[in-house]
Amino acid sequence: MPKIGERLPFVSTPQTQTRPAGTKDVSTQQWVDLLGSVLPTQSVTKAAPASAFAAQAPGTGTPQPPFGKEILPSALGPLRDERLAACVADAYRNVFEGDRWPSGPERSKWLDFARELRNENPKITADEVRYAIQDKLRLERDGLDAHSPANTDRFISEAIAWVTQCYDEKAPPPTEADMRHWRDFAADLMRKNPETTPEELKYAIIDAVRAKVLGTDAVTPKNIDKFIKDAVKWVTQCYEGKEREATPAELKEWRAFAQEQLKKNPDITPENLKYAITDAMRAKMTGTGEATPKNIDKFIEDGVKWVTQCYEGKERKPTAAELAHWRDFARKHQKANPDLTPEELKYAIQDAIRVKATGMDGTGSANIDKFIQDAVKWVTFCYEGQERDATPEELRRWRAFANEKKKENKDISPEELKYAIQDAMRSEKMGTNAPAKQSIEDHIRAAYGWLIYINYAGPSQPSSEPTPNELNEWKKFAEKKLKETPEMTSEELRYYLLDSLRTAMANS
Repeated sequence: MPKIGERLPFVSTPQTQTRPAGTKDVSTQQWVDLLGSVLPTQSVTKAAPASAFAAQAPGTGTPQPPFGKEILPSALGPLRDERLAACVADAYRNVFEGDRWPSGPERSKWLDFARELRNENPKITADEVRYAIQDKLRLERDGLDAHSPANTDRFISEAIAWVTQCYDEKAPPPTEADMRHWRDFAADLMRKNPETTPEELKYAIIDAVRAKVLGTDAVTPKNIDKFIKDAVKWVTQCYEGKEREATPAELKEWRAFAQEQLKKNPDITPENLKYAITDAMRAKMTGTGEATPKNIDKFIEDGVKWVTQCYEGKERKPTAAELAHWRDFARKHQKANPDLTPEELKYAIQDAIRVKATGMDGTGSANIDKFIQDAVKWVTFCYEGQERDATPEELRRWRAFANEKKKENKDISPEELKYAIQDAMRSEKMGTNAPAKQSIEDHIRAAYGWLIYINYAGPSQPSSEPTPNELNEWKKFAEKKLKETPEMTSEELRYYLLDSLRTAMANS
């Protein structure tokens, strides 16, 4: 039986469309990264090769709005009160997951808060209003909205539980003495800084509890031994595949190392000492403590294994010729950089091996062909659903493009040339290689197709084609933007329309 104040919110207007289960939140960067990942097999009708989205052709008869109602640029204006009320309900749903709903006074309070946000910024979006309400609701839910003894005890209990779970599973629950100790800590912190927020107090307690458990609250012989034991476990787990305890000889060696660090820097913090021990132990284990011939061979072997695993799909050891080549590289690199540390040398070797494997060591014909092949594989996988090799005609055309780029910029780096080819190929596939004004309708249809995919994730939607009215309104919206910013590129317009349509959809 529902409690008072936990009834469902009253909605006086028809309910706005909610997103189906499985709907994905996609950032602007993810739109960029995922453009074209709607494969033809996922759409009802095969998308045209130049389309980045699975937008279907217009059907016969009266066109229906793909989102159940028309989404127009007018939705980007000030939010109506009905939409603000929906933001309140959505915020409660997300924070309390259906376990609690606003009472009448609470609903009025949050609606007033939402109106204040709208008054301050008439262009505020529904998502921004919802997030603002959610943030404040979470503070209230978690006791982070005000200081009180009850909230302080809650912070202490949660901190001890969290730290125990992470670092010491066998630790007993907090005693009354533990609670008194951390209450005194909190009171002392508040005396020193009365403006500390509840959230700052909470994380200060967590950090202090964690420091005590990890031994980073003080430099003592006991804590130094803990640093050494933790470091041995971590390094052996990483580099030997199985953690083990420190031997008596290791304890002796690293205690002496710790004392030497304390002599050099008496003010070193416990945490800095801990990581100094860990770093020194790791350097010894990985050979980065000293650039000996044996360690240089290890750097080369590690570099070849890593690069071949990444770029050939299976790691292998360096050949005799590779060892000779990279030993010579290491000697020349050390001669040119006398102050180079062993770790810097290790990564210089690794980077050089990677550069050679990816064709980034020059802009010769062989590397240009590799750039073209890699670009064709990536673009066809993203936009056609299956990677393929470049055709002879594509090789001819993109070789000419690359040579033209080299003429325009004689100092162009291999990496710059590689991505110039890839970007040009992607722009052609997306249809953003033409002036922005020529591609407005294509970009609008592409945005509808992408949002249909994100929100419905399948071919069940009958169409992703905007209605004639939607197409006309968004076209006017785009033309106005181009008048205001005539320097806008076709690709920038594409993302601007996508972002605007998504916001209008959320606001409606």
